[in-house]
Amino acid sequence: MTQFLTLLKLEFLNRAPKNRVKGHLFSKILKYLIIVLGICAVGGALLFVFNSLISICVKADLAQEFIVYYSCLVQIVQLFFGLSLTTKTLFYNSDSDLLKLPLNGKMIFLAKITYLFIYEFIFTTFLTLPVFILYGIQTMQGAMFYIMLLPNIIFFPIIPFLIGVLLSVPAMYVVGYLKNKFVVMLFLYIIFVALGFTIYTYGLKFIMEILNSSDISSILQTQVILDIKFISNFLYVPLLFKNSLLLYRFWPSAIVNLTVVVVLFVLVFIFANKSYLKILLRNIESGGSIYRNKSVIKERSVTKALFFREFLSIFRSVNYSFQYFTIVITTPLMVFFSSQIASNIGVGQVGAGILPGIAVLVLLMFLSMGTSFAATSITREGGNFFHTKIIPVSFTKQIIVKFFMYVIVSIPSVIVSCLVLAFAGFISYLNAMLIAFAVIMIVLGSIANSILIDLKRPQFMFLDGKEITSTNGNVNASISIGFLIAVLMGIGAIVISLFVSVPAIYIVLFGFGVPYMSIELFMLFYKLEKRYRSIEA
Repeated sequence: MTQFLTLLKLEFLNRAPKNRVKGHLFSKILKYLIIVLGICAVGGALLFVFNSLISICVKADLAQEFIVYYSCLVQIVQLFFGLSLTTKTLFYNSDSDLLKLPLNGKMIFLAKITYLFIYEFIFTTFLTLPVFILYGIQTMQGAMFYIMLLPNIIFFPIIPFLIGVLLSVPAMYVVGYLKNKFVVMLFLYIIFVALGFTIYTYGLKFIMEILNSSDISSILQTQVILDIKFISNFLYVPLLFKNSLLLYRFWPSAIVNLTVVVVLFVLVFIFANKSYLKILLRNIESGGSIYRNKSVIKERSVTKALFFREFLSIFRSVNYSFQYFTIVITTPLMVFFSSQIASNIGVGQVGAGILPGIAVLVLLMFLSMGTSFAATSITREGGNFFHTKIIPVSFTKQIIVKFFMYVIVSIPSVIVSCLVLAFAGFISYLNAMLIAFAVIMIVLGSIANSILIDLKRPQFMFLDGKEITSTNGNVNASISIGFLIAVLMGIGAIVISLFVSVPAIYIVLFGFGVPYMSIELFMLFYKLEKRYRSIEA
C-alpha cells in the first residue's frame, strides 16, 4: 500500500509545473481571479444554453432522452480525450528511472490508472453535475433524484475509462507506426479538426434555431421526436445510466452496468498482468535506437540556415507541427462557418452590420490560439538552448527568424479567411481588405508578445531531448491575452456597427492595432541581447 501511495504521489508530482514563476502576491491573485472569472463567464453561458435546451426537451416530451444523449456526448468526449492522455501516461512518459527500483509492474500500472481515473472523474463531474442539477430543477425531481445523483456520477466515467485503457494499446501501436510520417499525421489532424468543427457548427446552428424559434413544433415535428426516442433505445450505456439515475428498472440496469464494468476490469487486469511491463520495457529500449540516414551537408546563408533549423525543430514532432499549422490552416473554415451562423440567425434580428465584428472576433480568437505556440520559442529549445548562445549569430537575428516563422503562416491565413468571406458575400471586398490589414497588425503584435513572454520567463520543462506535450504557463498567458483582445475588439466592433456605423469599426481597429503592434515589437527587441544573454537553462 505504501508503494502504491508513493507511486501515485509521483504521478501527480510529475504533472505539476516544474518551474515556479516568482512574482508579487497581487499579480498572482489577479491572475487567478481573471482565470476564475473567465471560467465562471463561460460556464454561466453554457449553463444558460443547457437550461434552455432542457426546458425545450421537457415541452417536447424528450426530458429522459436529454439525459441519454447528453450522457452519450460526455462519454464520447471523455473516451477520445482520455484516450490520448491514457496512451501518453501509460506508454510515453519516462519510467526508465522508476523501473530501476524493485517495483512490481502491476503496482506501477495501478498507480497510473488511478491517477488517470481521478483526472477523468474530475473532468466528467464538471461536465455533468451542474447540468443534471439543472435537469432536476427543471423537471421538479424529488429528493431521491439528488441522492442517486452522487453514486451515479461516481460510476459514470468508469466504463469509458476502462474502454480507453484497453484501446490505448492499439492506439499506441498506430501512433508508433505513424510516428515518423509527419505529413500523414498532420493531414489527419487537419481533417479531424475541420470535421469536428463542421459538426460542432451545424450542431450549434441547430441549437440556435431551436432557441430562437417561437414554435418548437416547426422544428421538432412529431416524427422527429419519435425518431429521437427510437434512436435513444440503442445507446445502451447512457440508457443504463439514465435508468439508474431515475430509478427506472433500477436493479436490471444496475446488474447489467456492474457486469460490463467487471468484464472490462478483468480484461484490464489481464493486460496489466501479462503485457504492460513487457510493452513498457520494449518502448524504453527502442527509444534509444540509433537513427541512421545519409545526410548531405548543404551550404546555406546564415538566414536560410536559421530558418531551416526552425523548420526542422517543428517538423521533427507531430505535436509541434500540429500546433504550428493546424489552427492557422483551418481558420478560414472556422471563420466561414461562424459567419454563416451569424448570417442565418443574427442578421435577421440585429442587422448585417454584425458580420464584420463576427469576422474580427473569430479571426483573432483562433489566430491567438495558433500564434500562442510562439510562447514556446525559447522553451522549445530545451537541452539545445546552449547552441543558440554559442553559434556566431546575434540573438536579435535568431529572434527575428523565430518571429517570421509565425508571420509566414499567420498572414496568409488572415488573407485567405477575409477573401473567403468576400467570395461568400458576407462582407464587401473593401471591408475584407480593411479587416485583413487591421487583424494582421494585431496578430503581429500578438506574435511579438508571445515571444516576449517566453523570453522573460522561459520554462525549460524538458532538458533531455523530449518535446513539450502540454501547454505551460507562457502559452496559457498568450492565449488569455489573445482571447481578451479578440473579445474586446470583436464585441466592440459589433456594438459600434449597431450604434454608430460600420466604417467606425475600422477607426477603432486601426487605432488599437497600430500602437499595439508598434509597442509589442519595440518591447520585444528593446535590450534583447542583454535579456537573452541573462537566460540560464
